[in-house]
Amino acid sequence: MSASSKTRAADRREKAAAAREAARKKELRQRRIIILSVFSLIIVLVAVISVVVISNQSGGKKVVLPATATGIDNGIVVGKANAPVKMDFYEDFQCPICGELESQSGATINQLIDSGKVQATYHMMAFLGPESVRAANAAAAAAQAGKFKAYHDTLYANQPPENTGGFQNKTLISLASKVGISSTTFTNAVNDSTYTGYASKVTDDASKRGVTATPTVFLNGKQIPNASLTPEGITAAVNAAAATAGPATGASASASPAAPAGSASPAAPSGSAPAAKPTS
Repeated sequence: MSASSKTRAADRREKAAAAREAARKKELRQRRIIILSVFSLIIVLVAVISVVVISNQSGGKKVVLPATATGIDNGIVVGKANAPVKMDFYEDFQCPICGELESQSGATINQLIDSGKVQATYHMMAFLGPESVRAANAAAAAAQAGKFKAYHDTLYANQPPENTGGFQNKTLISLASKVGISSTTFTNAVNDSTYTGYASKVTDDASKRGVTATPTVFLNGKQIPNASLTPEGITAAVNAAAATAGPATGASASASPAAPAGSASPAAPSGSAPAAKPTS
């Protein structure tokens, strides 16, 4: 073979190799495009599913905050702002252990709140069924009426067995009358499920904080073991925390006292209750 023929053959081999390499790179690019497209589609689907799930959990309701939902994650606050000890209670009105906590230690918790040692924030979760959702919605309506704690205690005093169809709206409205709530605003909020979006938010926020069971109780940000949720255990933990905290700071020491935790706070004059706060 002549030198020119050899050169042409070499050129053909180089061109063929270059064509194969170009085809390989094109195939890789196409694969990357397909993979990225699929990945992007998965992200979009996950986002859509999340929105649907959240919407279903809240019944498609807008989140409306009751007036006293000013605590961490919009928990409902009870007690003096300048209390040296802050406690967070994560509960479900259907939870039988929560009912036991209220029966065993509720009076002690109320006394600690009334004495000004504790400011409590209640996160009423709703994950045990529709009964929980209805009760949490009604409790938020009671908070809007300024009588959350009295209503909270009344619901536990009348707690039905779990998942037996209890806490129907008619019952929830009737129980409200025991603590002095009889307004049309409350009745409408119960029947219209005004605060179910809020109940869903509370449940979701609790999960994000790592709360996986009820009751879960935090004292100044530290979880109290369930074995210590006795009158003696709670009192000891609060007294120790109060001694460490020293004089209360923040709100003025002359601030007017909160309403007793175990009784209904004085009703606001008609038409003067703070409006519920819708969120976006």
